[in-house]
Amino acid sequence: MPASSSDTPRRPRPPATLLGALLVLALVAVLAVVVLDRRDGGAPESGPGAPAATETPPPFPEPPVSTIDRTTLTVPEEARIAEHTFWGRAGETYLVTLDVVSEKPADSEGWAMYLGVLVSCAPEAGGPGDYRGGTQNLRTGERTAYRNQVLVTPSADGAITCDVKLSAPYDDVASAGTAFEVEASWRAAPVDGSAAEATTDDLPRTLAPGAVDTVLAAAFDLTSEDDDALRGLTTLHLTTCTVVNGSREEGRAWCREDALDEAGSTATLTARLELLDADGAVCAELAVESTEPDHIDLLRHHRMLSTDLEAILPAEPCGSTARLRVGLRNDGPAPLVVHRANSSALLVGS
Repeated sequence: MPASSSDTPRRPRPPATLLGALLVLALVAVLAVVVLDRRDGGAPESGPGAPAATETPPPFPEPPVSTIDRTTLTVPEEARIAEHTFWGRAGETYLVTLDVVSEKPADSEGWAMYLGVLVSCAPEAGGPGDYRGGTQNLRTGERTAYRNQVLVTPSADGAITCDVKLSAPYDDVASAGTAFEVEASWRAAPVDGSAAEATTDDLPRTLAPGAVDTVLAAAFDLTSEDDDALRGLTTLHLTTCTVVNGSREEGRAWCREDALDEAGSTATLTARLELLDADGAVCAELAVESTEPDHIDLLRHHRMLSTDLEAILPAEPCGSTARLRVGLRNDGPAPLVVHRANSSALLVGS
């Protein structure tokens, strides 16, 4: 018969001290792996297969964003359209451009009608908003365009809502009751390089017939890391001296009664992108654009002239300062007023 199990020899058990030593060695090995992993930049996961932490996306799209809207107004009427919200980052600069087109119907009453436009961008967190627009008279059967631009730099992360206000408010005019269509669009895009806006401290001002002068300028020092190309955007808000009170701003009239001429003014805007050397002299002209001579008569009265220039910087620029210079020519016969409100000149790099 086989021997009973009680007769099978037993293996000797390791002493308790040996088991304890083995456990200590195992713990030391595990801790060493964790420490080395953390020194290599690794972080312990919360569980098997746990995904890496990600930043929560903002609740609104980040620029570039754009919107377009259309409506029909009946004089006298005001409206807000093209409302859209984007997410702005603190300290970032965004270029907001406005385009509006409209036409007074050919069969409508009166020779012309007034329309004011305004794009405004307001941070939902509070604080001052940014806005820019313009006013013009729409001649019967003539398509009229408005263009302007503004730089928006939020002080805190948050939502920024922009919209376009349209205003044809006067009820005691020949065009009262006229229904007309308006198309408005705006675009917000981040500025990748430097940015500068011309000061308007010297405006409003009056240009005599035959005068040619620089009315706005914006400049910045080039940075090799950010500025490879330049863009210059300009809008001048003009009125002609056909009546005394037609060119008022800042509480005063800018047209002298003895200089009035109902024939109005012919204006030409010329914008230039330039490089300046260390002495401030122009060493290169990168781009230049002039509008066609534009006649502002008694019925038109207000006018907005705009240009949009682009240029690539040379590999070895002759100067370290970029400048947008805006000149205006008045061929008369009436004096011409350049208004501070809604005149702008922006220089941006990319």
